[in-house]
Amino acid sequence: MIENLPILSAIAKIQTIFMLSDAVIIAKETFQTEGIATKIAAFAAIISVIFAARSYVIAKKALLLAKRAYEDKQSNFSLYLIDSYRWTSKKDNTRKFLLFHITITNKSEIKSSYKAELEIEYIRSDSSVARAIILHDDKLQSLIPRKLSVFALDIRINEKGMESKWLIFEEPASVFNEFRIEKYSIKITDIVGNSKTVESTILKELKNG
Repeated sequence: MIENLPILSAIAKIQTIFMLSDAVIIAKETFQTEGIATKIAAFAAIISVIFAARSYVIAKKALLLAKRAYEDKQSNFSLYLIDSYRWTSKKDNTRKFLLFHITITNKSEIKSSYKAELEIEYIRSDSSVARAIILHDDKLQSLIPRKLSVFALDIRINEKGMESKWLIFEEPASVFNEFRIEKYSIKITDIVGNSKTVESTILKELKNG
């Protein structure tokens, strides 16, 4: 329906133009040849056409508003991966944390909310591909020795706004120790379900201290 808006708008406009044109011709002929009653009827017809034209204008505005509402629901943000690290806990070297510094740009006219997750693609011993999905956890920041500006669990960005912060995920020990990791995909999803993804294949090691 939304895709047909330009066509429907053009058809309505053409119909209105023809209606106005016909009404003007009829009115001109009527006022030249007919009596008062007929002239009044012709005048009423012209008024009806004017109201029809006004209705077309209102309908066109409604179509434009519907189109804008539709576009606002589409994916209208972008992602940029600045940097990525892996950090190993000094207290427990089996615990690995994955840190991604990203920029989220909200291009829409309204404030939006996002959630972040990490998909780790790895290769099993039988050469099959598997995936592990982990949610961003801002509380892990307290375990990292560096002071980082971290996105909240519920990421909120103002209209036409942009924020660059860190996402933190704890890597499953089984994935890291037993299998070869193929790639990391950071997926950001907005409140209406639209998503964007950026990928990383190599993580730098974040030194302790």
